[in-house]
Amino acid sequence: MTKPSIVIFTVLFLSSVLMGCSDAPPAATDSPAPAVQKEAPSPLMPAKWVEGTHYNVIAEEVTEQKQVVEYFSFWCPACYRFEAVIAQIKPNLADDVIFKKIHVNFMGFTTKEIQEQATKAMLIGKSLQQEELMTAAIFAHIHEQGQKIGGINDLKELFVSYDFSEEDFENALKSDEVLTAFTNNNAEIDKFKDDLHSVPNIIINGKYQTKFTKEMTIQDIVDLVNWLSQQK
Repeated sequence: MTKPSIVIFTVLFLSSVLMGCSDAPPAATDSPAPAVQKEAPSPLMPAKWVEGTHYNVIAEEVTEQKQVVEYFSFWCPACYRFEAVIAQIKPNLADDVIFKKIHVNFMGFTTKEIQEQATKAMLIGKSLQQEELMTAAIFAHIHEQGQKIGGINDLKELFVSYDFSEEDFENALKSDEVLTAFTNNNAEIDKFKDDLHSVPNIIINGKYQTKFTKEMTIQDIVDLVNWLSQQK
């Protein structure tokens, strides 16, 4: 790919991500996201990160544990594309920062009940030490294969297709670990419900909410998240 082509692709890719998905009913489905190429370090320096332009302060205190929390929906095309950016954010976080995904339940793509069943499926994947695999599988099921999720049985069949047993899925679904994690997931949504009008959305240390502007590169996003994760 020539340099001008890479620049054009990056602009189009980030523009589609920046649009995000609101809680309004969805438009038509979108095509799969192409692979994202690693870019050179950004000319933007930490001193350039401006409150109100690149991030908002939404709380007075930071969390005890440094954390980067992504709020997303499996049904959101922008969240699907943003997975490529998350794949670059996670390995670049400092050792003292944890990363969490919170699946929202307020999108207009399907019912709240089905969205919460998908949340439980994500958490089942985590309890079985296959969170990344099954998160990718659910995204692919919807956005690459064009399949619908009508309930927990569809999600169980998806897990079985990845060589998990029905028994393991059902036991995890009823486990205290998954039930507690599900309660915590929804508590995180309720905590920031006034600030979550669209996804993907990143809240850092419980205090900072990222804002991605059109001139930012993927490396800028990585740098901004890293910088905010170290702020108090």
